[in-house]
Amino acid sequence: MHIINIRNNNIRTDLLEDNKMNKIFKVKEEKINDIKVTNSIQNNYLYTTINFNDITDKTKFNNLEQVLIKELKRYIIPTRNKPILIIGLGNKESTPDSLGPKVLENILVTRYLFSLGDVEEGYSNVCKFSPNVVGNTGLETADIIKNIINDINPSHVIIIDSLKTNTKEKLNKTIQITNSGIHPGSGIGNARKEITNKNMNCKVIAIGIPTVVEIEDNLIVCTLDIDYIIDKLSLLISNSINKILHENYIRQNN
Repeated sequence: MHIINIRNNNIRTDLLEDNKMNKIFKVKEEKINDIKVTNSIQNNYLYTTINFNDITDKTKFNNLEQVLIKELKRYIIPTRNKPILIIGLGNKESTPDSLGPKVLENILVTRYLFSLGDVEEGYSNVCKFSPNVVGNTGLETADIIKNIINDINPSHVIIIDSLKTNTKEKLNKTIQITNSGIHPGSGIGNARKEITNKNMNCKVIAIGIPTVVEIEDNLIVCTLDIDYIIDKLSLLISNSINKILHENYIRQNN
C-alpha cells in the first residue's frame, strides 16, 4: 500500500482553513451539537466555515440546515425591490462539479411573477442561472454573469460552486460562505476571471463545499457515494436559501 501524506505536498485548495500561508483573524468560533462554526476575517472579507460530521442522518441534516440558515442570514437579505440573482457554477455532467446546477433545481424563482405584479407578501424577487463551464461554452463565466447583472441590476448575487480541499477530513463535510466572491477553477489550477464585488459592481456572496481532494499532483478524487452526497448537499443549500428568501416556502423533504 502506498500512503501519501498530502500535507507535505504543495497542493491547491479553495478553503480558507486549508491555506496556512494567509493571515486569518478569527472573530468567533462556536460548536452547536456536533457542528463547528467559525467566522473569520481575511483582507476585510468575512468567511464563515461550517464543519460537520454527517448529513445522511435526517436529524443531523435538519440540525445542519438550521445552522446554515442562521449563518446565511449574515450575508443574504430578502428583498422585493430588486431581484436577487442565484448562480449555480459547475458542470452538471460531472457529478463532483454539479453542486451549483443541482442547487438551482430546487430554487424557487419569482422574478417573472414580480414583472406581472402578482406576488403576495413573504416572497423575494429571485431569479437563477447556470452558465455551465468555459470548456463547454467557450465563454468566460464572469463575462456571462456580468452581462446579466448589467441587464437586471440585482441587489446581490449568490454563487454556489463545488470546491477543492487538500484535507480529506473536510471532503463533503465543510461549507464555506464568504462575501469575497469567487475565482472559478482556481482550486484545480484552471483559474478563470474572478467574480467579485469589484468586477461585478454588485454584492457577491459565495457558497461552496469541497467535493474533491487532490492527493498528489494531477490526481484529484472524490468519494464513492458522491452522487448521493451531492443530492443531499444541494437540497440542504436550496432549502436554506429558499427559507431565507421566501417566508411562505414549503421545505422540500430530504
